[in-house]
Amino acid sequence: MKILGIHGIGNHRPGESHGTAARNLATTWAKHLGADDADVHVVYYADLLRETGGQSGDEDLTDLTPAQEELVLEFLNAQPADPSGRVPQGLLTALLRDRLAALAESRECPEWYMQWYMARLAKEVVAYQAPGTGRTAVQQRLSEAIDLHRPDVLVAHSLGSVVAYETLHRAGTAHIPLWVTIGSPLALPKVVFDRLAPAPVDGMGTRPDAVGRWANLADPGDLVALPAKGVSRRFSGVESDDHVVVHQGFKFHHAEKYLQSPALARLLASVA
Repeated sequence: MKILGIHGIGNHRPGESHGTAARNLATTWAKHLGADDADVHVVYYADLLRETGGQSGDEDLTDLTPAQEELVLEFLNAQPADPSGRVPQGLLTALLRDRLAALAESRECPEWYMQWYMARLAKEVVAYQAPGTGRTAVQQRLSEAIDLHRPDVLVAHSLGSVVAYETLHRAGTAHIPLWVTIGSPLALPKVVFDRLAPAPVDGMGTRPDAVGRWANLADPGDLVALPAKGVSRRFSGVESDDHVVVHQGFKFHHAEKYLQSPALARLLASVA
């Protein structure tokens, strides 16, 4: 079986060429998948977002642009209501910091980690969506990998699922029997769903014609796979399991937990 993966946020590997980074990620993914008999490759693109997005190395709320702050706010607005009933006030950065602190507390997660994660998420999503060559270059790297490896399965994590959705809709994309999205924010209103290309029609996205089957795995504890059951409700032609409990501690969005899940193993086993 040939498996092609595409990573999500937080995978920048400084000091490595994109080829070396891709090979190292592929080794890690193959280990988590436990697929000893599979040919596993991973598309690496984080370097393209760093270069075109002009991102700094500091993952702090104080250096976010207005667009990045708004993206974090939209992710927070999609979370369940704060059970404490607190109403944070103040400037946007202070408001974000307060709400992220409450969210970190509710998940028994270090506050610094929650701030780092959301800052990283905002920077990479905005960098991908920004006008310029970044979006095209990222999609081209995935397209070239599909043509080269002709995978039986494409596994797309996090922001990688957004890249894959747009790339797979491009004309001339090779057929992929099974596409699996894991921890996907595709259905998140405003900052992701409403900015997809091709744009949703009448509030619905569609399975790309290049894909035989599309399956979505979403852990209910994943703060990025929002809103709950959103992919199955906002996209046609998708098999969905929105209650795959794969997280451990505060690793609520890490790819390895999805890759190690029995649900993904069953999907891979279904490919002839």
